[in-house]
Amino acid sequence: MTVGVFVNDVQALDLREHSYAMDVYVWFRWSDPDLAPAETVEVVNPNELWGHVSEAQYDEPIQLPSGEFYQVLRVQGRFSRKFFFNNYPYDRQSLVVEFEDAVHEVNRMTYEADENPIALNPRLLLPGFRVGEPRVSIESFVYPTAFGDTRRTEPNTYSRVRVEIPIRRPLLTSTLKMLLPVLCVVFGASLMLRLKVTFVDARLGIGITSLLTVVAIQLAANETMPSVDYLVLMDKIHLVAYAYVLAGLGIVLATARRIEDEALEKAQRFQRRGYWATSLLFVAVLAVLIGQAVLQG
Repeated sequence: MTVGVFVNDVQALDLREHSYAMDVYVWFRWSDPDLAPAETVEVVNPNELWGHVSEAQYDEPIQLPSGEFYQVLRVQGRFSRKFFFNNYPYDRQSLVVEFEDAVHEVNRMTYEADENPIALNPRLLLPGFRVGEPRVSIESFVYPTAFGDTRRTEPNTYSRVRVEIPIRRPLLTSTLKMLLPVLCVVFGASLMLRLKVTFVDARLGIGITSLLTVVAIQLAANETMPSVDYLVLMDKIHLVAYAYVLAGLGIVLATARRIEDEALEKAQRFQRRGYWATSLLFVAVLAVLIGQAVLQG
C-alpha cells in the first residue's frame, strides 16, 4: 500500500491543551481490489474525535493505467501530542499526525512511502512559528494487548504512518519578547548598588519594587503556558532574577550596618565589589541557561 500526504493547512495551535487543528490530504495506491484503505484508515492521535471529518475525493477508487487503484482522502480535525517546554521559548516542537489501517494487520497489508511522500502547502503560515521540513516515517506498531480476544495468541500488529512537521519560534523575536522585560527589571534593580550608600531608603525601595515586578512578569508569562510540574527555561531565568534582586537587597542591608558603624569607605568598597560580582554572575548564569536551551531546543 503506497501512501503519501499533502499538508494543506495548520488551522489552530493550542499549546495549553496540547492540541492542533490540521487539514491534510492522504493518497493511497494499491493493487489488491479487495482493499479499501480510505474506508478502513484510522487516525490514532485524534483530539475531539467527534469533530473529525474524513472525505474521499472520488466516489469509487480510480484504476490507473498501471493497474493500481488510487484514492485521495481529505482529513480535517484536531490532533493531539504532548508538548514539552523545558527550553521554552527556544523549544522545538513537532505537529504529528499518525494513522493506521483499523482492519488489516501487517500480515495482510503494510504501508510504504511514495517516492515523494509528503508536501506542504507553499502558502502555509503558522503565526509565531517557523515551519521546518516535514517528515514521513512508517513502522509496525505492536499493541501490548489482545483487547480481550481469547482467540489470539499474539499481540495485534499494524502498519502505522507518522507525519511529523517540526516547528520552532523565531530566535530573535522570542528573545526580545521573553527576556527584555526581565533584563529591564534587573537593570533597574542594579541601580540600588550604584546609588550612594547613604541613600538606604531609596535603594531598598528600588530593590523591593524590582522584586515585585519580577513576580508580576512571571505570573504574566505563566498565563500563556500549560500547567507543568517542571521548571521551564523562563522559570529558571526568573529564579536567577529573584536571586539577583535578593542578593542586591542583602548588600544594601550589609552596607547600611557599615554606615551605622561609621565605616563609609568600607561600605562603598563592599557595595562596588558586590555590584560587579552579582552582575557578572547573573550574566554568566543567564548565558549558560540560554546557550543550553538554544542547543538542545
